[in-house]
Amino acid sequence: MRKIPFLIFLLPFFVNAQLVQPQRFETELNVYEEGYEAMTADENGIIIYRSKNEYDKKGGQLWEFVMLDTTLSVAWEKQLYIERDLIYKGYDYSMGSFYFLFQKYTGNSKDLKLMQMRASTGDTLRYTIKNLVPLELTEFEVTDGAALLGGYYNHEPVVIHFGFRDSKTKVLPGIFGTRTELVQLKVDDNSITVLVSSKTYDKRNTLTIKKYNVDGEYLNTFTLEPDLDKGLIFGRIAITEGDNDLIAGTYGGKRSEYSRGLFLGLVDKENKQTIQYFNYADFENFFNYMRAGRKERVSNRIDRKKIKGKKIKFNYRLLVHNIIRQGDTYIMLGEAFYPKYSSSSFYTGGYSNAPYGGYGHGRNNYDYAPMNFAGYRYTHAVVAGFNSKGKMLWDNSFEIEDVVSFTLDQFVHASVTDEGIVLLYLYDNQIRSKIIEEAEVVEGKRFDNLKLTFEDDKVNDNSSDKIGGLEKWYGNTYVAFGTQRIKNLKDAGVGLNRRVFYVNKVQYR
Repeated sequence: MRKIPFLIFLLPFFVNAQLVQPQRFETELNVYEEGYEAMTADENGIIIYRSKNEYDKKGGQLWEFVMLDTTLSVAWEKQLYIERDLIYKGYDYSMGSFYFLFQKYTGNSKDLKLMQMRASTGDTLRYTIKNLVPLELTEFEVTDGAALLGGYYNHEPVVIHFGFRDSKTKVLPGIFGTRTELVQLKVDDNSITVLVSSKTYDKRNTLTIKKYNVDGEYLNTFTLEPDLDKGLIFGRIAITEGDNDLIAGTYGGKRSEYSRGLFLGLVDKENKQTIQYFNYADFENFFNYMRAGRKERVSNRIDRKKIKGKKIKFNYRLLVHNIIRQGDTYIMLGEAFYPKYSSSSFYTGGYSNAPYGGYGHGRNNYDYAPMNFAGYRYTHAVVAGFNSKGKMLWDNSFEIEDVVSFTLDQFVHASVTDEGIVLLYLYDNQIRSKIIEEAEVVEGKRFDNLKLTFEDDKVNDNSSDKIGGLEKWYGNTYVAFGTQRIKNLKDAGVGLNRRVFYVNKVQYR
């Protein structure tokens, strides 16, 4: 539901293309101040916002909003008091307005509050969304005339439709009570599409597409039927010409949560399906993230299996993030990851030094702690191009180094032009990029430090702020943002140490 970090983008086909950072905005934070969150608004600019530990006499909490134009100059600033018993849940930008979603957490009411803020002026409108069920929110999308909220009630998926014109709330039919999981909520000017994971009659994993009009009225349902020895794990949907549905995602064994490859499904207007499967072993560049020796051993295993007429089965966790259209080609972007666990020894009579703490049960001194979740480690991004008939045209990959996150956020994004694709992500105050042309590498991985405000500024290497945000802004322009601890021992009139929230404009030229 929250749209955040990782990014890809593309530019003209020449190797000497350079990443530039023409503008930077920064505001100083004290030791205990929270940083800001950021939301882009195309060529209208970017807004940064945060809550503060300040309250009015009625108990309202102070929120700050700062609107920056495309040169990162301040266009306007606004302060509002928002009820203290509201939890901030998510955001969206649509048709010239920012939308901020809050949910009550005290009393009997679980109603939602939606604040609309015009990007041009900061003027606001507020809506109350009657929460027909106490929803645990996971999805939030705004389209012309309505807000769509997806989540779970009693472990069952629910999607709520709120109309701006009549302020009426209703639950989209045909989703709740289906024992499915919400995978994607997609809205456009003409329809609402809900993608859920489900089961076939013989309990294989699959995906179901549910369609509604913009008023939330049910249109139809279609469930994909995978091969008898396969299950569909995860997917993303794109609309092709002629109102065909194109679904790209991961497949595995019948009931496995691990993927063995990618699938591409095409459903036509007559609800006829075609599904093609692409085993990771058949990819040209899937294993490029590995070191040379390990990659060679994997390639040799694949070749030996093929000689014997067998296929090797790889098990990966991979999330498909989005599908980008470039002419007649559909480009799928995903990221591979695995969960990390840690263990530690701790004193049996006291607080554990393991994550989240714990108490021991041994007889004396130290006891061995159970495994503790230590985050998701990302290994590489996978990029693949398909035509409208489901044929894979090419594949490529981009190694992701060092990134560990406790949430499954998107770190790599993609923008495409006719000349190539530039893949980027932000980590440890560096923009890490790689330029590809379909299956070929035009420029290998490079590291560009974030541009700082003063010549003698140095980022504190001991800072814990490793992961920042990187998002598509407008055209081939991107925005990087986050917090930094900076030292400056030379420039006059600049503090020796400062902690800042920054916004950098990023372009390739």
